[in-house]
Amino acid sequence: MNSQSFQHNRRLLQRYTDQPDVLPDAIRRKVESAWGGQAIQLYAMGDLDASLKLAQIWLLVGAEHCAVVRETEGDLDVTSFPRSKIKDVRETAGLSCTQLSLRSETGEPSLAVLRYSQRQRQAFSAIIFVLKQQLEGRVVSPKDADEAYADAMAGPIRKARSNKDNTKAAVVWRLLSYLKPYRVRFGMGVLAAFALTAVALVPPFLTKELLDGYVWPFSRGEITYDAAMHGAWWLLGILVAMVLARLGFVWLRLRFLTTVGEEVARDLRDDIYDHLHKLSVSYFSEHQTGSIISRVSSDTDRIWDFIAFGIAELMLSLLMILGLSTVLLLLDWQLGLILILPLPVIFYLIYLMGAKLHAVFIRIWQKWSNMTAVLSDTIPGMRVVKAFNQEDQERSRFFKRNRDVAEEANLIHKTWTTIWPLIFFMLEVMTLLVWFFALPRLFGEAGAGQTMQPGLFVSFLLYMGMFIGPIDQIGMITRMINRSLSSAHRVFEILDTEPDVVAKEEPIDPGRVEGHIAFEDVTFGYEPVRQILKGISFNVKPGEMIGLVGPSGSGKTTIINLIARFYDVQSGRVLIDGNDICDLDPGAYRSQIGMVLQDPYLFHGSLLDNIRYGHRNASLDEVVQAARAANAHEFICKLPQGYDTVVGERGHTLSGGERQRVSIARAILHNPRILILDEATSSVDTETERNIQDAIERLVSGRTVIAIAHRLSTLRRANRILVVKDGKLAEQGTHEELLALEDGVYRKLNSMQKELHEMYAV
Repeated sequence: MNSQSFQHNRRLLQRYTDQPDVLPDAIRRKVESAWGGQAIQLYAMGDLDASLKLAQIWLLVGAEHCAVVRETEGDLDVTSFPRSKIKDVRETAGLSCTQLSLRSETGEPSLAVLRYSQRQRQAFSAIIFVLKQQLEGRVVSPKDADEAYADAMAGPIRKARSNKDNTKAAVVWRLLSYLKPYRVRFGMGVLAAFALTAVALVPPFLTKELLDGYVWPFSRGEITYDAAMHGAWWLLGILVAMVLARLGFVWLRLRFLTTVGEEVARDLRDDIYDHLHKLSVSYFSEHQTGSIISRVSSDTDRIWDFIAFGIAELMLSLLMILGLSTVLLLLDWQLGLILILPLPVIFYLIYLMGAKLHAVFIRIWQKWSNMTAVLSDTIPGMRVVKAFNQEDQERSRFFKRNRDVAEEANLIHKTWTTIWPLIFFMLEVMTLLVWFFALPRLFGEAGAGQTMQPGLFVSFLLYMGMFIGPIDQIGMITRMINRSLSSAHRVFEILDTEPDVVAKEEPIDPGRVEGHIAFEDVTFGYEPVRQILKGISFNVKPGEMIGLVGPSGSGKTTIINLIARFYDVQSGRVLIDGNDICDLDPGAYRSQIGMVLQDPYLFHGSLLDNIRYGHRNASLDEVVQAARAANAHEFICKLPQGYDTVVGERGHTLSGGERQRVSIARAILHNPRILILDEATSSVDTETERNIQDAIERLVSGRTVIAIAHRLSTLRRANRILVVKDGKLAEQGTHEELLALEDGVYRKLNSMQKELHEMYAV
């Protein structure tokens, strides 16, 4: 972890929690002094005492000692004991808390008992992992105690929010940064909006000039008919010019801003999709497909509303209010103040409405993602739904998610209809007050103040109508902006997510991979406490075919995930041609790996495109050769369009064996240096298995092969077989050597398969 990430984690803890972001210095000094200067390697805080009341009780781990520290009556009570005395590490999860017990010999009192809430569990998981590794004879030395603690505690916060500042102002500025490539066109659109505002202020002024300069003087006989008509026609000509100018500026504003908004939305979609490919496999395991799709599609479309209309309309409305306020004060400062003085109250109400709407929009988009997730789960699995007659259940599940969305939407409408009528009422009162104070002056009532000319009053009324319009528009824009900013927040959550597996700043180019694979005391778990692999070590020579067998859940698939570097090990090393896999360029390395999975994935498209997937520039002859080698050419030629036949989503128009052979053809054409076979023949009939097995024999030639198989007969030709049980390497050897072990795991598995085969044969 770099210092920037560490400081970011500390800021998250300071902002969102009420506990120390690092170990207090007083505790650190006292414990390290008691340990003779030995550094603290890990620590965690138990936030509950024995009576389940809030507390701060620290568990600290050093290279040779552990300590429990609690504050009593202003002093620090330190209980220290050697790590070597720990013989059992037991975590007990309860409804209200989790309890960790460190025990020595059986029957002896516990060395330490700590209780903690779910918030602290990740930090304690790291300590539990290190201590359990010690019990198994392996030493794990954490790099930095403060970084490990801050990362563990801030992890849930990072998952719940964007990694960067997510205030509305920050999101707005970040969105505006996407306008930089289009700043000229955006500026033209904004200038057109400003010009539109200026032009809109002219007609009421022309009305005043017409009434007070020509109509009223003519009615009193002060000017002739010809003079009045001459002036009126001039004013009408100017009005026509303003109308035409206004139409032109409206066209320019829409032309520039709508296209800019669309291009910004396109750039956001490009950035999201590009970043999704950088994220680790674990991200897609933890997030629903429907949620990701909705962020790429519907959320970016709502951002288009903000860019194309929200920004310009908001600026236009604010500028209109500023300009109209000036004009109203110049026309009649007394009546103008009636309209201007309530503005702070109105804007404060709009602000309150926006704050409430923003929170609701965040929730509604989450509910929307949940609803979309049902669709993304159900539609691809419609065969299973119908096979198990679960249509009613799936309808109920969707209807419930749909109702959740509608309830949140109704809450938005409730908030809107609660605050906006109040604002509208204030605007109506302001209008009535203008009439109330203007009428006496209009009729020249004594004591009412300066007499008001009819033209001035009509002009003031026209400007007043224009003045109320932008306020109403700002209220409407507030709703749209908060909806768009909520979508932007969700989009930036993806863009700010950091992959778990990252390349080093200067990675090693593996060149042509020879295929030498080594696991050195590798420990790994998808969760810190539950280890899948426990200190596994083995070597694979270039060109060897290695079989992986073992009971379900023993860690076979995890091994191939680590070879492909879908995850990084927790301890130990994975070496490729003598280089730590973490030092290699992931893209250059994975380009030399091929995978044939138990459930092969085919993309919607032609068979030709699917086989070419790993080698886009392959010629048709090369594709045909690969298909022949995979025993796929014959069935492809029988299809209506041959290699141009379009397979449905995930290749559902093909049988399981046909999909598998297409997958093998794809791997053959890719020509990988390391080939991974994961149960490639587990779910097909005997004849299809023979065809696939023949294809695999051609595929494995001249490359390193790691093959997982439950049908042990398919591994007879393997150079060696590794038997994995409970996350450990139990046995290794050839098929014959492993069968010779009387109490061997492999021999038992082989015997069970024979018995099952004989049972089904009967």
